[in-house]
Amino acid sequence: MPAPDPLPPASGTPPVFVAIGPAGSGKSHVARELARRLRAVYLDKDSLTGDLVDAALELVGRRAGGREDDPTYIERLMPTEYAALFTTAADNLRLGLPVVLDAPFAAYLADPDFLTASADQASWPTGTPVVVVEVRTSAETVRTRLTQRGLPRDRAKLADWPAFWQQLGTQDCTWSGARHIVVDNDGEPDLDGVVGLAGNAERESVHAV
Repeated sequence: MPAPDPLPPASGTPPVFVAIGPAGSGKSHVARELARRLRAVYLDKDSLTGDLVDAALELVGRRAGGREDDPTYIERLMPTEYAALFTTAADNLRLGLPVVLDAPFAAYLADPDFLTASADQASWPTGTPVVVVEVRTSAETVRTRLTQRGLPRDRAKLADWPAFWQQLGTQDCTWSGARHIVVDNDGEPDLDGVVGLAGNAERESVHAV
């Protein structure tokens, strides 16, 4: 006979926390820590789809890892990546599990309807509470982190730093249908308030999809 689940699903509709922020902001660190504290499903877009995207780019003669400046990726592959992310979230929400999403979302932050439309398309359960966690970090800290981690995909950002920061480092999120909370990640982020929202979100309908 299988062992019982270590944590029974909470009553009510489980929440979704969407972590957003530019590369180097520490968004993934915040998202993983939230998932650990909440015992939530952690869904990272690159972990879910990165290898498949690179393989698809190579199949059409593109450079694997070249994304921001590749029209094939931007027009054909990126929308599919995000659709898969939201669909996987829906699968877990229907199991009664809270979810933390970790992805850049940069191309979609200016679209007020992106979040609600994507949730509707993926058939998230009605009444799913959504909290957008905006991870903010100073330009100096982001630049230092990108330099220290030394990833190939960051070279173009560092090579034209003013353009990168102006375009992606200071974006505002215009999404409707969710509660927004800002986390200062220049030092060690204080996530107690964000974690506290999980219980409130299950009791109060922050966003109905």
